[in-house]
Amino acid sequence: MNRNIKIFIYIALFIFLQNFNYSQNSKVNINLQIENNHKENKKEKNYWLAAGEVFAINTLVLLQARYISDEHWSKISFKSIKNNFKKGFVWDDNTFGMNQFLHPYHGSAYFNAARSNGLTYWESAPYAFGGSLMWEYAYEVELPAYNDLINTTISGIILGEISYRISNLIIDESTIGFERFSREFTAFIINPVKGLNRFIQGKMWKAGNNKFKTNSFVKLSLGINSLFINRKLSESYAYIFTAFDLDYGNKFSVSSHKNPFDYIKIHSEISFTNSENIIGISASGVLWDWRIRSLNTSKYIFGLYKEFDYLENIMYKFTATSLAAELTNKKIFSNNSYLQSSIGLSAIFMGGTNSIYSKEVLMNYNLGPGLGVRLSAELELSKSLSINFKYKQYWIYVVNGLSSNEFIGLLNLGVNYSILKNNSLGFNILLYERYGIYSNYPDVHSINASARLFTIFYL
Repeated sequence: MNRNIKIFIYIALFIFLQNFNYSQNSKVNINLQIENNHKENKKEKNYWLAAGEVFAINTLVLLQARYISDEHWSKISFKSIKNNFKKGFVWDDNTFGMNQFLHPYHGSAYFNAARSNGLTYWESAPYAFGGSLMWEYAYEVELPAYNDLINTTISGIILGEISYRISNLIIDESTIGFERFSREFTAFIINPVKGLNRFIQGKMWKAGNNKFKTNSFVKLSLGINSLFINRKLSESYAYIFTAFDLDYGNKFSVSSHKNPFDYIKIHSEISFTNSENIIGISASGVLWDWRIRSLNTSKYIFGLYKEFDYLENIMYKFTATSLAAELTNKKIFSNNSYLQSSIGLSAIFMGGTNSIYSKEVLMNYNLGPGLGVRLSAELELSKSLSINFKYKQYWIYVVNGLSSNEFIGLLNLGVNYSILKNNSLGFNILLYERYGIYSNYPDVHSINASARLFTIFYL
């Protein structure tokens, strides 16, 4: 991920947090207040304007690439378009960050062109597909790519709906002055297409009422992250560690989940030094869920979730966009203690991981569909002490890259201890294990570890 993207993430996170440190009309609530999206906004839907904005997004990106950055792929013509239709789809070899992050971000812009013009989640989804298809066939001289279409569409929808919800969370039309400006500006950074539409429609400065709110949960973590290459103390690197977690809504309030992504869980982290960075993004949004009735003190939830994962550091890269089925149980022991556990299975539409044999195929990662399984548990022993465990195992069947099967395991063990009302100390250990089973090359096996010590601030 390039330097400009990292700076964008830092700025967006900083301004996002600033907007929840105060309120003009009420005292600060330690739980984040978010928009109740039980009902879609009853505003006029504009299908044609949404389509026009998708066309404008592609055209502006092309013009920038053609006349400012002078990219070779931007020199399109009727001949290149005809050639794209004639030869059809292939697998491309663009960089990991381009294919696995920037394409989903591009897709989120298509999606929000529709979403911010009054369309529902399901009505907006075809715009992400249509915008990507338009781009692949007509807006670059390179042949259309399967992986670009999948990542731009599926991952773009996930990131698009999350950015739409978070921008709604920030905007408060009852505020005025600097607070109103900072909220609108932050929402624009997180969701530029919606921000532009609000500017054009005059909504950025229009007075309105504060929307009905419901409680959710947000926390910020700051500390130190030590990465151990091949689990060796002699090969370790120390990083400044920052993490941001958001639970949008309540996972167990199933009856209130009327629309996709009425419950969202986000974990993002950046560990950095002067020369190296570790990026981690994990986002999940509910599509459908059901409560399973129980006669005792347990609560059972079964749900289907759309997920996006992105990990990148000096040793490994991994990404996956998937649909997950998960069974969650919450066993309550007392007012101050409970055990929440879950088990899940996911279908990976497109996953990717780095390859040490990159020179053989002129690309530094392998791509393909696959499956994933995961287990998690959180034990709250008291108001002060909690223990958590997470394990994910992914299998990627490589269809673009060297013929292989990739197995990636992620283990996270942690403990949190509360020291103040809104502040805790946290420590966790992470293991990343990878098996690469290759048809024509030696197999690859590696295990890396990291240890983190941090302070958690509940906002």
